[in-house]
Amino acid sequence: MTLWGAWPATSGFAYVSDASGRPQPWLQTWQGHTRILPVEGAVTRLAWRPDESRLLVVTDVTGTQDYRLAEIDPLTGDVEWIATEPGVRREIGVPYSSASHPYSPDGRLLAYATSARDATCLDVYVRDLTDATTRMVLEGDDRYVPVCFSPDSRHLLVLKFHQNTDHDLYTCDLTTGRVHHLTPHHGPAKYQAGGWNEDGIYLCTTEGRDHLGVALLRPGRPLEWIATPDADVENVIVGPQVVWTVPRDQRTLLCTRDTTLELPGFASQPFGYDGFVPRFAGERLLAQVGAGDRATDYHLADLATGRTRQLTDFGADLPADLVAPTTVWFTGTDGLEISGLLYRPPAAAAGPVPAVLTVHGGPEWAALPVHDPLIQRLVRAGIAVLAPNVRGSTGRGLAYQRLIYRDWGGGDLADLEACARYLRTLEWVDGERLGVHGMSYGGFAALSCLTRLPGYWRAGAVICGPADLESDVRALPPTWRRRVTEWIGDVEDPEDLARLREASPLTHAARIQAPVLLAHAVDDATVVINGTEQLHKTLTSLGKTARFIRLSRGHLPDDREERDALDAAVVQWFHDHLTAHPPAAKEAPRHHP
Repeated sequence: MTLWGAWPATSGFAYVSDASGRPQPWLQTWQGHTRILPVEGAVTRLAWRPDESRLLVVTDVTGTQDYRLAEIDPLTGDVEWIATEPGVRREIGVPYSSASHPYSPDGRLLAYATSARDATCLDVYVRDLTDATTRMVLEGDDRYVPVCFSPDSRHLLVLKFHQNTDHDLYTCDLTTGRVHHLTPHHGPAKYQAGGWNEDGIYLCTTEGRDHLGVALLRPGRPLEWIATPDADVENVIVGPQVVWTVPRDQRTLLCTRDTTLELPGFASQPFGYDGFVPRFAGERLLAQVGAGDRATDYHLADLATGRTRQLTDFGADLPADLVAPTTVWFTGTDGLEISGLLYRPPAAAAGPVPAVLTVHGGPEWAALPVHDPLIQRLVRAGIAVLAPNVRGSTGRGLAYQRLIYRDWGGGDLADLEACARYLRTLEWVDGERLGVHGMSYGGFAALSCLTRLPGYWRAGAVICGPADLESDVRALPPTWRRRVTEWIGDVEDPEDLARLREASPLTHAARIQAPVLLAHAVDDATVVINGTEQLHKTLTSLGKTARFIRLSRGHLPDDREERDALDAAVVQWFHDHLTAHPPAAKEAPRHHP
């Protein structure tokens, strides 16, 4: 029997898990006892009050990313809703990230952003937890999100999140109401704050450079650089020490000014995306560490001794035949160096095997060396997998990430063709049996391959992918509208609109040769289902092989049962069309201009 009693900072930690079927908050003591704290919706993020008397959750109740806020009593499980108006988006930091600290150090204030006033913006509010009053501290003309408070709780640090590659930092004086711009600059730059202590504000930034480095910002003074490696620093964490994380191939280094500790795998996620950012638990660092051939588990890292302790064993029930990826590099058609994670199935020892190119979403994201159930299912089915980081991916510097801007279906398609050509150079891959798969932007990339490079592919699977860029741009969430012209294109400009239509997979649907599996949620608020419905209708009218799976909710499945069923359908689709049938007549591959 687990006696939970009080829940002080020394008791354990909280995390999000879908063990119950949908992402929910869980508590775990340092001794390994676990307990769920049920709340309505799919939980995306967590944050503790400083005294850990309440756990803040951000939850998507409807599947439309209109996030709601609630506090949970960790002892009783009682839920108190804070902001619940329908049709309003709320954030407690950078969207999809776990890196913010929304509570003031004195425990009196909670900061969050909301689109309640203007659906195209995020304003910043502060809630006084002693009397439940709320006031606006920054009226936004774009997406503004709170990051953290000053050590004395008198100022709030706010990030203007215009693009994933274009940020600005502001402070809000909570006494005078004045707002001060901390980071005036020319051109795009990232400013990713990790915390604020008596020294100043520690952040990852690209100011004056291409890669993210670690710097100390003191208002009114030049940046003080602390670390400037030739790779993107992923996070800076402020606690008893200042620690930053640097990826090294498929490992993660925890760095301080004096020490470096290599974790047993790949830790955390890049700033601004879904994932658990390492955080201090007393003097030690709590990190989520995994690898392509094992589950991602929580570890405690002691920076003083260099020792790590594994706290969870989420992979206990995973199959024993998981395959670790190899990092590969190859050259694109225009000389650009492309990296990827290559998974070789054991079946390749007996002869050439089919292969699937799986493209990550975002597009400003990355294929990471962490456990992916779908990839492992494909490999177990005897299918090789290449997960590339084509232009637009994160982790390769600011310039590489921005190569995708206003060029969807352009240079990225050339990179994807280079991926197919690379697979054909591998002796253990059957280059005549290639498939392509992707979700969200990755779905667009997969559709672009199938429609504009049809001669390479024997099968495709597309999940929630944009088929028509024009309709997708017009239907994007309101808070994205101020960035979309620079990011994808301007549908009100005739020349730009013509470019978007030419790059849209729906325009070239008749060229598809390979059987296509399509899946999309009926209430997807990020990529509307209309384009997929029209594509399916077009393909079936042309007599082409296509299957359409309607998902229940959200942009990406958050119900584990539905996600597992979808993964099984994808694997079966590729098995049926890559391994069970002889090669079909193919159009000769053509270079993408």
